[in-house]
Amino acid sequence: MRTLVFSYTRLSGHFVPIIPVTLVGRGTPFKTEAYVDSGTFCSIFHSEILAALELPMGQGRLRMLKAADGNFIRAYSFLLSVQIDDIKIRAPVAFSDKLTVGFNLLGRQAIFSSFDEVAFREREKRVIFRAPRLIPKS
Repeated sequence: MRTLVFSYTRLSGHFVPIIPVTLVGRGTPFKTEAYVDSGTFCSIFHSEILAALELPMGQGRLRMLKAADGNFIRAYSFLLSVQIDDIKIRAPVAFSDKLTVGFNLLGRQAIFSSFDEVAFREREKRVIFRAPRLIPKS
């Protein structure tokens, strides 16, 4: 079993599970960060990233996603390669210009199920991904 360990990032005086991720669209892979959110089903990123991925927003699948406050936000979903460390996972990723939390969200869909375990160690301020020896090819 392979273990990936990421230290929490300090944000506005709090330590949060934000990790580096790479998204691959039509163009050059795009490196960014995302908050690992076990309460979010679909990963959602800021729409500005679409230009770097060479993906026109209108070519994505329109989705209305329910936010934590109960309101719905318009987002466009694409099936992309999401890379965490050197592990690539094919996953739906939504993009929205209405994402107002201040960071991208890495949700459970296709991401969490690609690992044997995703654990949050709050006292240690770390998030741990335990990967099976063989990760399915994306």
